[in-house]
Amino acid sequence: MKVNQPNKDVEEWGTTDPDKKAKFGVLEQLGGTWINYNANEDSNLGLHTISMPSGGTNSEFMPGLYHFVCENYTEELTFKLVPDGVRNRGGYNEQYVGAIEYNQAITNTDGKGIHEENGMYMYLGDMYTHAVDEKTMKDDLGEVFTPGLKLGDKSQQFLPHYNICRSGTIPHGNSIQLLGRDYLPEAGKPAFPEGDATWDDDRLSIHPSMAVIMADDKPIGPHNLDTDRPEWVGKEEGKSARKYIERIFAHDLYPYAVRPDIRLREAIKDQNMKEFTFIDMGTRFAATPNGGVLNTPLVARYCPVTEMKMRLWIETVIEDGEEILQLQYEQIVFFEFSNFVDGSMTRWPHIMVNTLRKKDWVEAQK
Repeated sequence: MKVNQPNKDVEEWGTTDPDKKAKFGVLEQLGGTWINYNANEDSNLGLHTISMPSGGTNSEFMPGLYHFVCENYTEELTFKLVPDGVRNRGGYNEQYVGAIEYNQAITNTDGKGIHEENGMYMYLGDMYTHAVDEKTMKDDLGEVFTPGLKLGDKSQQFLPHYNICRSGTIPHGNSIQLLGRDYLPEAGKPAFPEGDATWDDDRLSIHPSMAVIMADDKPIGPHNLDTDRPEWVGKEEGKSARKYIERIFAHDLYPYAVRPDIRLREAIKDQNMKEFTFIDMGTRFAATPNGGVLNTPLVARYCPVTEMKMRLWIETVIEDGEEILQLQYEQIVFFEFSNFVDGSMTRWPHIMVNTLRKKDWVEAQK
């Protein structure tokens, strides 16, 4: 994938016009309300997996026992574009932020609300430089003594390696900031793995730290998730590591319970897709120190969220000669509770995936 680079010609990077309208880059396509859509009604749903500390346990005296949930969901996701650019002054380097307010409401198939979130997506790619000019000298500095500062002076040019930010609040007691960037549009469909390649530790609801090795060193995987469940599922006894993980493989929503993004692959397998734009974000994007997660005290003590990653695809699908926008995402949140056998903290992936289209378009099809 090729990175969508900002314009590096500082003379064309922008303006100091305080009334400048916001630029949103690829995020402008998000404006509006999105809901579940899939031509295959059997999978017209989002899906999430989550592991949490089991009731009656605690990390000090009874670690490692966990409550696992995998279920389908419906979603309404609304984006509202803020029309004016939000100006960030940094001296010579300045920026207009394109802000997009979002609200997310998720309900399980029983009609129970299971996730609420609101916040901002921000397009950070509208960078420009602001050399010393007459207005700066007169309005900003006035009679202040400025040794060595004269008209036309410039500093170093700031070239961020990210251009998109997501800042959000979740009522469990978490505040998030993800940084990332978009890539140039690609023809065709996103590539999701098949066969043996479906076993990938980075995308599974099972993490290597979750005691996934048996005492005789026989591993849980790899396993081709496009085939039936492993032969050992339903046959384990006692307290083996595989028995510990068995419930995930035995779930009715296998293989999605093990690897949720297979649901995304299935949603687009029969679609005629013109192109897509990929956005990659995370709280540890490119090792930057600027993203992160904050937790309220109880969450921080017993089930802290330590990292969040998100992949998002904005897709153009062709149906009956019409170009239709479609949104797919995979979101992975890592909880950390209980200790592995070597004393390290265990990581428990909480994964959400969904395929959405604009609500007005979906309703027009009814």
